[in-house]
Amino acid sequence: MAHIHQWAQVNLYANCFALKFGTLVPIVKLSTFALRKQGLKDFSKYSKALGMAKFYVYAFYDTEDAAKKPFYIGKGKSERCLDHIKYNDDSPKSERINHLLKTGNLGIDILRHGMDEATAKLVEATCIDLLGVGELTNKVRGSSSLMGRITLDELNHLLLKQETEIAPKHAGLAFLLNSTYKSGMSALALYEATRGVWAKVPKDENLQFAYATYGGLVMEVYEIQCWLKAGSQQYFTRELVIPPETNRSEFVGRIASPKIRELYVGKLIKKSRSHGSPFVKVGLAQ
Repeated sequence: MAHIHQWAQVNLYANCFALKFGTLVPIVKLSTFALRKQGLKDFSKYSKALGMAKFYVYAFYDTEDAAKKPFYIGKGKSERCLDHIKYNDDSPKSERINHLLKTGNLGIDILRHGMDEATAKLVEATCIDLLGVGELTNKVRGSSSLMGRITLDELNHLLLKQETEIAPKHAGLAFLLNSTYKSGMSALALYEATRGVWAKVPKDENLQFAYATYGGLVMEVYEIQCWLKAGSQQYFTRELVIPPETNRSEFVGRIASPKIRELYVGKLIKKSRSHGSPFVKVGLAQ
């Protein structure tokens, strides 16, 4: 298979999630935490979830790289992805990991999990073939769950059912983007998928936040500024035909403050059943 030299030409991780460990970056998709700041002492909290994940494929990358291009791809089970940090050698891979740990920019993503070993080998080999072994610190080429690429923190929340309750002061609407969310969506595309267009949407004054969710995990949080008739604002990433007589609505908002995003982004939030509705109220007394 021909190597791919133009990373921008291929969306390698279609239909998967991405979160990173690094410094908190405002406006971008997900809140992040530096491994270095965690002091590497919190890895034990991932043990149970990694054990439940069966065989998985993982990627190491530099969180300063906007494309999140992996420099190492591997497969394993249990705490295999953490062994590269715990046990160092003189390889280029270990040198890169140590450097990124010192700068707080080491990212670890789970690309696929819940597989048997044979499937994991195939996924690993496919990823390495697409990138080209020359682009990675892997020495050789590699030999279905709801989620694709997710972080260790997301894996913990998802598999251990660790739900985070929305505080009353952050009450709002959780929009269920299970059919519209796509891996690699730009911040604008995610915002436009969340803000419209909705039928019979509640516009209570106490519902001041919009939570973009996929599979129950919060992808982003927006502060709702106002509600307008659908089609009042231009969409740049969606092709919508909205008739003038529509009764649907859309909101205008902005990304919530870093403190609020840190509380909820990447978390599995507690919410009632939607009963087929594409949104559900959260943060209100039941």
